[in-house]
Amino acid sequence: MREEAGNRSEVEAASPIPGWAVLAIVTFLQVGISLLQATPAALGPLLTHDLGLSRAELGLLSSAIWGGMLLGSLPAGLLVDRYGERVIVTAGVLAMAAFVSWAASATSFSLIFGLFLLSAVGASTASPGGTRAIAASFPRHRLGVALGIRQTGVMAGGLLASLLLPPIALGFGWPAAFRLGAAICLVAAAAFGLLYREPPLRQQAGSGFRLRSLLGNRAFLATTAYGFVFMGALGATISYLSLYLHEQVGMSVVAAAQILAVTQLGGLCGRLGWGILSDRSGRRAPAMLAAGLLAVACSAAMVGTGRGTPLPLLAVLAFGLGVSALGWNALSITAVSEAVPLRAAATALGANLTVTFSAMFLISPLFGLIADRTGSYRLSWIALAAWTGLGTLAALFLRERRLP
Repeated sequence: MREEAGNRSEVEAASPIPGWAVLAIVTFLQVGISLLQATPAALGPLLTHDLGLSRAELGLLSSAIWGGMLLGSLPAGLLVDRYGERVIVTAGVLAMAAFVSWAASATSFSLIFGLFLLSAVGASTASPGGTRAIAASFPRHRLGVALGIRQTGVMAGGLLASLLLPPIALGFGWPAAFRLGAAICLVAAAAFGLLYREPPLRQQAGSGFRLRSLLGNRAFLATTAYGFVFMGALGATISYLSLYLHEQVGMSVVAAAQILAVTQLGGLCGRLGWGILSDRSGRRAPAMLAAGLLAVACSAAMVGTGRGTPLPLLAVLAFGLGVSALGWNALSITAVSEAVPLRAAATALGANLTVTFSAMFLISPLFGLIADRTGSYRLSWIALAAWTGLGTLAALFLRERRLP
């Protein structure tokens, strides 16, 4: 740990640009990426109508994004630690924008699925690259807040997608919404490539670290198990909440998207708030446990909602789901980055994301599949409550060094 702290201090002192500037650049990049990742969920009712998709197919379309992240995260982490984040991340995110622009002209589910899968492989460079950039620019006692701010870009992108894209799609068609999202992502990638400057880390890259050592790292394993469960919950919430509100509660497409935006806002607050609390307490595990318990409670409460449920209650539950089922992510990323030396942070996070994103691809569609098979979302919400309860237990096994 002394080596890790020393590496962080030296790199921060030698950083070519201030930490706040790095944070702003990386957060803006995350907004652009997350806007595209949230597009299928934000346009879910329109895509199911225009393309004739089933609920399970809509879930697979959202999961294609995370499936591509699964395929690309570990190679991306290795590439970032070896060659630096500026070139690797910029190229990957530019590719993402190009593939989504192509998807705007597609008419079949299979082609759109394939293009979103490829776009996500490109986007997989951003999380390990952005995390390493921030970890190299902030001391450990401020890292939770810094990564929390960066991860608010995920929720801000989702919020922007929920508010901006449905009206565009209703007025001009879903392809226009796809193209607008791709254009915003393109601008964010260009800004990162032009403005970001790397600290002198490259000479340390990969030295003395073996990927298999992660198998004996208890903090890494506990955090990855927690992330696997809650990434599945995140995907289910983002993919199906607006569709549930439209079909089961009777909301309009726009109103359902607005409630989804409330969920995204909750996720934004959670990612920042949990980071602040964990920095102040000196540990990440208690905040991870609290987020998990809140997710269980909100998922269970959704079982009793339906037509006639007061709008304020739906908004409160949606916000709570956002704070918990979406807000945990920055805590997990911070814990992983602290579990290894800085020179291996991108590789460790890439390995972590490879596992956790598999839940987005494998677990999230089950929420829609249960609803398809039963004709109701009741069992889907019950299953989500049980699933998040299982994941909460993983936080109990996280052992970490208290912050100084």
